[in-house]
Amino acid sequence: MTSDPAHTKGIAETFDDLAHDRCCKYKSKGLTASTEVLLGLLTENGLVGKRVLDIGCGTGFFALEALRHGASSCIGVDLSSAAIHEANEFAKESGLQDRARFEVADAASIQHAADIVVMDKVLCCYPDADALLKTAFASSSDLLGFVVPRDEGLMKPVMRIGTGLINLVERMRKTGFRLYLHPLRFLDKLLVDNGLQQSNKAKSRFWLVFLYKRAGPSATARE
Repeated sequence: MTSDPAHTKGIAETFDDLAHDRCCKYKSKGLTASTEVLLGLLTENGLVGKRVLDIGCGTGFFALEALRHGASSCIGVDLSSAAIHEANEFAKESGLQDRARFEVADAASIQHAADIVVMDKVLCCYPDADALLKTAFASSSDLLGFVVPRDEGLMKPVMRIGTGLINLVERMRKTGFRLYLHPLRFLDKLLVDNGLQQSNKAKSRFWLVFLYKRAGPSATARE
């Protein structure tokens, strides 16, 4: 399945509405459990001094946390202009605006050179996982980390029912936003076929956290 302008507009509008509240929630409660796990895996595998590309960055809190944990720079891209505005303002408030850049873009059609690429709860909001992952592994010279719904084992029927109910509500609301449960085997095969190997997998209550590394010598990412 490929994305279309109506769908990307639906994503943007949904997260435009959520941007301010999500920023306030992070400021009061910090990172979610699964996001903490992702940040921890990156830290353990070498975050210090690295360039980070945050695909679907939202209001920028993960990117800024990566900078606080030693990343040298971070670029964040998102479809939501409201989220990008919040992210740039948050970077200024944090004194990190010289090392962080946030821009409105469809990540499936743009690349940035980076050592590490992250997608925190992004694949489940985008219909064309193939295009998004191709951008991600083409941009990363070292690590690729992402968080997806826990669509396996005993949690699988729960995820399927929950996703169906959410999409039913969105259809009734006549929005363009939908949730997607991309097959985990498909995601793994696509990454392995393109020179990455799974190095870490962790679970939180509703999410799976994956970290992939480039197999062999790091490939050069292209701007």
